[in-house]
Amino acid sequence: PKPQNPYSAGYKLNLNMANVSPANYEKLFQLAVPLYCPTEDSDGNLFAVSTNGDVYQVNEGQMEVAFSTGGQPTGLVFDQQGSSFIADLAHQAILSQTVIDNRIEITPVIKDFDGSALKGPNSMVLSEKNNSLFFTDSGPLGESSLENACGSLYAIDLSVSMLKPIIFGKLAHPCGVALNPSENVLYVAETLKNRILRVSLHSSGVYHTSVFHQFSGRLGPTALAVSPTGQLYVARFDFTECSKNGVISVLSGDSGAVEEELLVQD
Repeated sequence: PKPQNPYSAGYKLNLNMANVSPANYEKLFQLAVPLYCPTEDSDGNLFAVSTNGDVYQVNEGQMEVAFSTGGQPTGLVFDQQGSSFIADLAHQAILSQTVIDNRIEITPVIKDFDGSALKGPNSMVLSEKNNSLFFTDSGPLGESSLENACGSLYAIDLSVSMLKPIIFGKLAHPCGVALNPSENVLYVAETLKNRILRVSLHSSGVYHTSVFHQFSGRLGPTALAVSPTGQLYVARFDFTECSKNGVISVLSGDSGAVEEELLVQD
């Protein structure tokens, strides 16, 4: 990802690099529309979503429209059966995409909590171990802010289709989420407080939240990914008027300390 302009191209980082910058990467694809949330299905096919409403599949370096939500999708995850969940800002809902009789059907899964509409789901991560879908509810940038920290973090218990608040109405634009390899720790990017939160997921269903890492500089973290060894990769957004390079910080999964700073230039 290129945090200061994460909309037009997809990049693949070489993770086997020394502690140096700039990052070693290759461009996989490029479009004129905003792109978010590159993710793979269970067969290893690469997808990305765009706020023009389309969900794209990457095929030999070309982007093909797989389906459309008719809204503004910002997040996408697949289960082991090939169905997907979509976070959609415009629909203010978590949507489900399934294929029935060779027809793609898109239906809302969650649109409100206790009768109040969601602000607009942002990012998601699926935990097969916990049979849960975790997602941030931020609304558009600025709806939840430092002055009005009203964003939330939720979990959907897929076994009973129950929505549970983990942090309700207290976050300043919560954005990216990621699980550690053991799926007992959830990381959350709280963009406008420029920090990463850590949520401990206990088998009893209890959650404990703490600050994992506090950044300074740039606007804040937006996208997260965890390596097989547990390192946390953090895409840190900033405006082009303030910074000319994209930055990806690599944090230790144990201490939260910064191990590398990768500069992304185009």
